[in-house]
Amino acid sequence: MKIIKLSRKPRNSLSSLRNLTTQLNLHSPWFPEKPFIAKPDCSTSLMSAAHSEGRSPIVCALGKQPAFSKCSTAQGQSMSLIEEGKRAAAHAAVDSVVKDNQRIGVGSGSTIVYAVQRISERVKEENLKLVCVPTSFQASQLIQQHNLILSDLNTTPQLDIAIDGADEVDSNLDAIKGGGGCQTQEKAVAAAADSLYIIADFRKDSKKLGEKWKKGVPIEVLPFTYRTVQSKIETLLGGSAQLRMAKHKAGPVITDNGNFILDWIFDVDADDWNAVNTQLKLIPGVVETGLFCGMARRVYFGLEDGSVKVVERDD
Repeated sequence: MKIIKLSRKPRNSLSSLRNLTTQLNLHSPWFPEKPFIAKPDCSTSLMSAAHSEGRSPIVCALGKQPAFSKCSTAQGQSMSLIEEGKRAAAHAAVDSVVKDNQRIGVGSGSTIVYAVQRISERVKEENLKLVCVPTSFQASQLIQQHNLILSDLNTTPQLDIAIDGADEVDSNLDAIKGGGGCQTQEKAVAAAADSLYIIADFRKDSKKLGEKWKKGVPIEVLPFTYRTVQSKIETLLGGSAQLRMAKHKAGPVITDNGNFILDWIFDVDADDWNAVNTQLKLIPGVVETGLFCGMARRVYFGLEDGSVKVVERDD
């Protein structure tokens, strides 16, 4: 494993860094001082170096974002650190992998908001020509609100990259997604992309799935089959498959596709989540699962101090 320390440079100096950023596969205003590749078996937190007020911070990994205002309560401070981590991860990924003339899959969730904001900034600053394919109604709204070019998989069936969040990522870069109920579109868009990049805050970084995320694996099912699917899951794999209920309406959550979601609270310690995913997919009535196995090329974890931990899959 090698580490890059990057320091903030003015945007107008970006052209002078083209050669350096190209050879590192980065497109970023951060200046590399040392090369870096982090692998899943030796992922290491990349802590930012000390920085003083009024000076550009020196950072590890893909940069320290300016800190949010400190809140007066412990809860407020905690939320500020989480949001700082989300923003740091999103900006690092966008600055690293987004290039001109790309077709980009845009994920869903709270961290993606920061990614779309950063994409929009770069489009304005660099006149990038990008086409964006959403993974949900939320993503579609974000793309349009930021005046980016909106497409869909039928119009743009092949994508260069996809950027998305996750509920949890293990040391093998297998992930649970679908806390927001969009796993079917998210997986379809990720599968259409040459590379999937996941952005998340420090809470989503686990050695194994289920270590931190306790809400289970989201499974989208056809409404008329949900009781049968519940029974099959619990018989085959154990645990509890719970119908996700809406909070602001009576009845269950309805996906963008008009289906129900079962949250499988699992009690298995699986060595092969891909096999588990296959078992679930073979149950009649299951539309898609929130298990993303072997799909992510690289994951960006935003840490509490604003630095970013990057873990990359071996090719």
